[in-house]
Amino acid sequence: MAEPFRKSTLPNGIRVLSENVDSVRSLSLGIWVLAGSRHETPQTNGIAHLIEHMVFKGTEKRNAFQIAHAIESLGGGINAFTDKNLTCYYVRLMGEHMETGLDVLADLVAHPTLQPAELEREKGVISEEIREVEDTPSELIHDLFARNLFREHPLGLPVQGSVESVSALQVDDLHRFRVQNYSADKMVVAAAGMIDHERLLDLVWQKLADRPTGDGKENTQTMAPLSAQRFESHKTILQSHIMIGRRIFARNDPRRYSLAILNVVLSGGMSSRLFQNIREKYGFVYAIFAFSELFLSQGMFGIYAGVDTAHLEEVAALIYEELRKLAEGRLSMEELQKVREQFKGGMILSLEAMQARMNRMARMEIYEKQLLTIDQLLQLIEAVSLEDIQDLARYLYDRDQFIETVLLPDEALL
Repeated sequence: MAEPFRKSTLPNGIRVLSENVDSVRSLSLGIWVLAGSRHETPQTNGIAHLIEHMVFKGTEKRNAFQIAHAIESLGGGINAFTDKNLTCYYVRLMGEHMETGLDVLADLVAHPTLQPAELEREKGVISEEIREVEDTPSELIHDLFARNLFREHPLGLPVQGSVESVSALQVDDLHRFRVQNYSADKMVVAAAGMIDHERLLDLVWQKLADRPTGDGKENTQTMAPLSAQRFESHKTILQSHIMIGRRIFARNDPRRYSLAILNVVLSGGMSSRLFQNIREKYGFVYAIFAFSELFLSQGMFGIYAGVDTAHLEEVAALIYEELRKLAEGRLSMEELQKVREQFKGGMILSLEAMQARMNRMARMEIYEKQLLTIDQLLQLIEAVSLEDIQDLARYLYDRDQFIETVLLPDEALL
């Protein structure tokens, strides 16, 4: 399954990636910008996400309806997302309509009008989105956990911001953030599917040649040392939510392949250890899973559970016990091989979608500065040994590094 990756860098610094897939007639195309919540301050928190919303309200060439209609009238779809590190604007459509798709995306990225009246309306929309997260404890605890884990560092800021920070933002703030972060050196254009690389390269240069190169500077704020601590919050809820985790390595660390396997061991479906040894054995939880997120300079690993308050401490102890068992080497070659196959199968199935291929390619370039074929990635996963998993588990299982974040029901409800 050798993919014909192509990569070029335009004179202004924009990186252009493509993967031609002969067997499809569709195309997934995205413009990725290194502008996320880690580039914000507490005062500007939420601005990257707000800009992502605002560009869809109108550009110099199109109003909001025309932006959507230009893609949807061709049978395609257009959307965007923001996370801690980046913002991505993307389309999925027939390969023959690549120029239209890129024209609309470039219009959003380079020529939004950012009207004050639209900004005030969109602040209200995002404030409701924030309140929805705050009303959903299984989502809110992720924001609380990141804040407790990364403290004063921008990685601890929620992507959506707060109602207060978003409400205070003005059009001048949005323009200033775009000047600082929407430069060519912080952009990657990626496309997967029915794609001709040279044609893509020509179109990107036509539509984004005016993007300034930028200063190449990245947010390098240092992170304060961490020691084990428990944080508790209360809300009007009926179930407790707990997240146990720690800071870990960055996305380019070679241990990321062992981490991918370890996550499957812990919570890769109904046969996983957390599911079998906590949910099935004791019936204490409905939702329980391990997760990890790796950034440019740091990462985080954690385990989440929603649990009746009466069993909260038992579940926390059981989570630590599962990590301890892995650190002690209680993983057989048979289980490792099963998990390897599970991971590889899931990856292959997901990559039958062009959107997933485009995402994978762009993220590899942004975070790892290399493009690995599926075959190369499969070889790296196959090379993960029992010793690798145990070494990683020993590193993870450092009780002095764990932060516990707990969301408890108000006492009045107990």
